[in-house]
Amino acid sequence: GLRRSDPHTHYADREIVRRASLVFAGALPILFIHARYQPGFTLHAGGTHVDMRLSDLAVIAIVIVALVIGVRTRFASLAAGRAVWATAAAFLVFTFVATFYPFAFAHGYPWKTHLVTAFKYTEYALIAPAVALLVRKRSDLQLLLIAFVLVAVAATTVGLLQFFGAPILNEWPAGGRQPSFVGVDDFGALSAATYAVALGFVAVGPRTAFDRRLAWTAGLAGGLGAVCAGALAGVLGALLAAAAAAIIGKSWRLLDARRSVVLAVMAAWVLGGGVMMRGAALTHFAHFLGAGHENQPGNVESYSQRWVLDYIGLRMFEGRPILGQGWQSGYDEEAYGPYLAAAKKRFPHQPELAFPSPAHSWGIQNAYVEVLAELGIVGFALFAVMVFTGLGVAVRALRRGPPLPLTAALIGLLWLFVAGGVWNSLWLIAGNPFDATIWLAFGLAATRQAT
Repeated sequence: GLRRSDPHTHYADREIVRRASLVFAGALPILFIHARYQPGFTLHAGGTHVDMRLSDLAVIAIVIVALVIGVRTRFASLAAGRAVWATAAAFLVFTFVATFYPFAFAHGYPWKTHLVTAFKYTEYALIAPAVALLVRKRSDLQLLLIAFVLVAVAATTVGLLQFFGAPILNEWPAGGRQPSFVGVDDFGALSAATYAVALGFVAVGPRTAFDRRLAWTAGLAGGLGAVCAGALAGVLGALLAAAAAAIIGKSWRLLDARRSVVLAVMAAWVLGGGVMMRGAALTHFAHFLGAGHENQPGNVESYSQRWVLDYIGLRMFEGRPILGQGWQSGYDEEAYGPYLAAAKKRFPHQPELAFPSPAHSWGIQNAYVEVLAELGIVGFALFAVMVFTGLGVAVRALRRGPPLPLTAALIGLLWLFVAGGVWNSLWLIAGNPFDATIWLAFGLAATRQAT
């Protein structure tokens, strides 16, 4: 707590904490707006440029108010997540190192451009310790969840309007998956994380009217949004979160038969809805794998293309297995170019557009393969240690026994499982909405809020 003895100082401290929490809640929704809808400006320096957007200013605001609280509390609330901060720092430092060692073997490596992305990735990582500093009590967690769920409600509302043909915000064809104002894959990740909030409430049982209202709102917004986005990696993340919630509820002996059925129905809803929304893409992918015949060859389909990009990424990893090709090198022709001929030979029926090129530098659209290709075994080990440390810190906190209906550690754990699923289709993109969700998850996993 805030260590002050004078009653007036106590009041002033509580007011500062309240205002800091409001700044955090107010800045949070900005992080989930797609870059194309944000005002911004460009800074030019050293032969490269840095795009500053409203979301960057939101992150800075969150970090500043967290620092204010941290100074007043001597950063005591960071102690519980010490292992998380250490492993995350090790991984982030390695991304900077990986923007320089490619000089040894890649003459055209655009290190200035990739150094900017490393800085921006680290910028968003500061959200994690900010969460641990700002989420001090259950009321702080409630405020964060309200802000997060309201963003999901807005995103799902826009997505449904797009689904039914409303010509708004670069909608996709009516009746199919939609991007809302987030971007289609990020929309799926946001919806899955929101759904996980409802899954957590179901597993441990809501105990107040507020809990029930929040659970219902998160369930409806997250469930409908996950289906509307049609991102099967988000669906996988939601299913992993459902399994984790069931295990936690069972271990605390809080998951009765009725809530077990509800969890199963919720899991079936997102799975069935996701498969229905992506039926054509899944059929194409089945044909790509050799089941049946493709009726319309030559079209670029997302799952088939990702398989191609994963193949190229794994070949890049084989080329430099220890340290990889360099941070963000999956976008560089010098890194992926030597493996294009083998990829085209391996996938002869894929159209030219499915393969990376200077005009279409698709990157490696799977975080696990990307880390292997760009950062090698060393980077992958650091990445894995960071993720498992976050999971372990949250699990250790939860093993102490049944908490209040929902704790920061439980939400953090579920959101890390969501991230584990989404990383199968979203790679390490600095400054996107999913990036914010990842670091929120790490921050909550390492947070020990009081009642």
